Amino acid sequence: MAVRRRLIAAAVGMLLVVGILCGCSRTVNRTAERKIREALPDLLGPARQYRAHVESSPGRTLAGQLGTVTIDGDDVQLPNGLLLDQLHLDLKGVEVDTKAGRVRGVQSAHFTATVGESSLNEYLAGEAPEGETIQRLHLALGDGRVTLSAERVVFGLGIPFSFTGPLKVLPPNHIELDSKRFVVVGLPLTGAPLQFLKRRFESSVDLSSLPFPVKISSVTTVRGKITLDGTAEVSTFLQRAQDGRK
Repeated sequence: MAVRRRLIAAAVGMLLVVGILCGCSRTVNRTAERKIREALPDLLGPARQYRAHVESSPGRTLAGQLGTVTIDGDDVQLPNGLLLDQLHLDLKGVEVDTKAGRVRGVQSAHFTATVGESSLNEYLAGEAPEGETIQRLHLALGDGRVTLSAERVVFGLGIPFSFTGPLKVLPPNHIELDSKRFVVVGLPLTGAPLQFLKRRFESSVDLSSLPFPVKISSVTTVRGKITLDGTAEVSTFLQRAQDGRK
């Protein structure tokens, strides 16, 4: 019985140690996450909210080896005026100089950016080529395609037109409507309004306005949203941001 009691006591003790360590881990990592969240509006721009998660042991976190850091932003405002519905960053191998409060480096960074139909329609509203009147402009996102429809005012009459096509990646950080696969209704392919709106749409989803360089590897379109995936170079950007705050 004495041996059994000692075994039970040892098991309970181990569980308590594990619980304390786990609690300590989350306390340490939560502090790091809070500091990251507080810095994000200055680093990435205004957003409705940011979330951060650090995946590392407490000892490594205290030593500045944060391991994997994930960042999520909702309604992130880009400098070009576009609103990203979601921005997700997955940073691997994050190392911080805890004494100097500086990021030493990030081994790799992957991003996913999602843009909703309503955000794009707000961005495109009121635009027209010089000498033209375009009204009732509307963008619709479907599975694998983008449709832009509007009315071109000619002699006071609104003449409807639309064009539909898939998106493709234009390396390193642009996407474009594939004009070779357009379906056009109501205007010739060379029509100035069509080309203007095509360029305007493509500039709206130009991720070169992000505060760090990205390389888009894929773009997918489903009903109501566009999702872009790729890699990001954040180390140099973080170092510049830190130097600027001195």
